[in-house]
This record gives sequence, structure tokens and C-alpha cells, in this order.
Amino acid sequence: MGRRYLSLALLTEGASDQYFLAPLIDRQIAELAQETPVGFDYSGVVTGERFTVAHRDAVAREVSDLLCYYDIVMIHHDHNERGKVDAVRELFADDAFRIVALVPVRETEAWMLADPGALREASPTRDSMWEVPYDVEKVADPKAVLNAALGGRRDAERDFGKLGQTVALDALWKVPAYRRWIADLRTAMEQLHFLRPGARRTL
Repeated sequence: MGRRYLSLALLTEGASDQYFLAPLIDRQIAELAQETPVGFDYSGVVTGERFTVAHRDAVAREVSDLLCYYDIVMIHHDHNERGKVDAVRELFADDAFRIVALVPVRETEAWMLADPGALREASPTRDSMWEVPYDVEKVADPKAVLNAALGGRRDAERDFGKLGQTVALDALWKVPAYRRWIADLRTAMEQLHFLRPGARRTL
């Protein structure tokens, strides 16, 4: 069997989430591709035109359009909006397995805190008096902690994009919500025959 082409689309809550998640997703797909001896071609995730904070019906219309052109559609929400992802998936019973929820606990910024080395590299000053929490999912206000880690500056396009390119995947693997997302993504890729069932990293 020849190589196939994997296409992914991403809908996020906002632009700042895209800056971090788009490069991170591309890196994670590259790692998952190592699980199959045949491999597949992939040119990068495509971000949709609508943010998921829009009304559910509008998001559903966007998902419907994307499902016509992409193998997998990922929908990002913070944890308190998880129900919106499930509601959208229920509208597409036949294609629900192709809609993958990407839901950090609390906020995406918690994932940006997972790798102290990447944070130090992204920070404009190495003298910041901040400490990265051991369990990022238990941080009450990830945005505030991340703001302190970045020296009080929030240049989302620059700093979040750099973190998406450099945060260690092994560090993120320790975050339960991240592992759940990878498990769901891997399941979708198995059902679409991009990955073989059983070649899974232990959760």
C-alpha cells in the first residue's frame, strides 16, 4: 500500500490558542507518524475561519464544511466549555469519530507551563522570580502564572508560537488532559487507517 495524505483542520477559541496549538499539533503528528512503517504525508494543520466561542450552530456549520475536505477536525475549548464539543459531535453521528476534542483543564495556558526549559527560552528575562508548578492542571489561574513567567509581556503571536514550537512533548505527556487528546487523536487516525491499532504509547 502506498503512502496516503493526512489532512487536519483546527478550530480554536481564539487566535492566541492557534499560535500555540498549530505548531504543537504538527510536531505531535510527526511523532505519531513514527508508529507506522509505511508512513503518510502531512503538510500541516489548517485553522478554520470561525472561533469556537461563536454560537454552536455557527460552529456546527463550519465543522460540516471542514468535514467535506479534511480527514479530522479538531475542536478546541477550555474545560468549562467541554459540553459544546460533545453537542457538536452529536450532530454528526456518522462522522463523530473524525471530530476530536482538544480540551485542556481550565485553559490552554496550562499546557504552556509544562516545560520550564521552553519557558525560560521564551522569556524576555532570565531573572524572573517565577516557578513552574509541578502539576500544571492544578494551577488556578494559568494565564497569570504564564504572564509572570514571560516577564509580564503577552505577545501571543511571538511567545505562544515559540512555545508551541519548543515545549517538550515528553513534558506534555505528563499532563493527563494532553494524554487524553492524544489517545482520541490516535483512535481517529487508527479508524482512518493512518495508524495501526495496538502501537500505542502507555498512558
